[in-house]
Amino acid sequence: MTQLRSLLERINAGAGPSLGFGAIQSARLPAMALIARCSGDLEAALLAAGDAADAVVIAAPGGSPGGLPDLGDRVWGAGGVPLTPENVALWHAAGADFMVSPPTGAEVDAVNVAQPGMTHGMRIPDDPDDAAWRVLSTAPVDFLVLDKSAMTGTWTFADLAQVADAVSRTDKFQIVRLGLRPSVNELVALHQAGAVAVVAEANDFGSDGMAGLKADLTTLPRVQPTGRRRVQPSLETPTT
Repeated sequence: MTQLRSLLERINAGAGPSLGFGAIQSARLPAMALIARCSGDLEAALLAAGDAADAVVIAAPGGSPGGLPDLGDRVWGAGGVPLTPENVALWHAAGADFMVSPPTGAEVDAVNVAQPGMTHGMRIPDDPDDAAWRVLSTAPVDFLVLDKSAMTGTWTFADLAQVADAVSRTDKFQIVRLGLRPSVNELVALHQAGAVAVVAEANDFGSDGMAGLKADLTTLPRVQPTGRRRVQPSLETPTT
């Protein structure tokens, strides 16, 4: 199991922290994980992410892992990379723990379902139709990313409904990419809607913003999400 997958599962289950995540592992499990998106000046982005980020995603659409800055013992992955066997092999060899890919052109052979060496995620398309949801629901990936980075105002109930709708339609972990820093009330609502992690642009938030967001997530009151991922009963589970 990859480190990101393990973290998301423990957050989803409400379990306590475990050892082995290096300096970025918080002493207290946050209500939602904080993933720092690093683009542009990667050195500056990694510095801004600091110890606040539970993981970092390197924005690399069409790129390669060559020339990456020193990532130390961080949990990291590649974002925007097309899901192909060649890309998975390339980034896995470079030490990536996960990949986030667009659904367009994703190849099934890129994911080794039997012995996964990486955690895979997909970005939810803008205005997905029923066909897109069927693809996302059946795709052998671990998490979905709802991109709300274009938001310039406060969260509305309609925005929250998008998160809850995504959670109810699939059994994948739900991650939300942020634009502005949410208030504590908005974070509580996202948590209750079923999100297990948020993504923040490190260079936009800055080191103080990232640290403040992580503090909010760590002290966030735990609630029972209305859209919690459901575990289907096994054949051995008694049913009524």
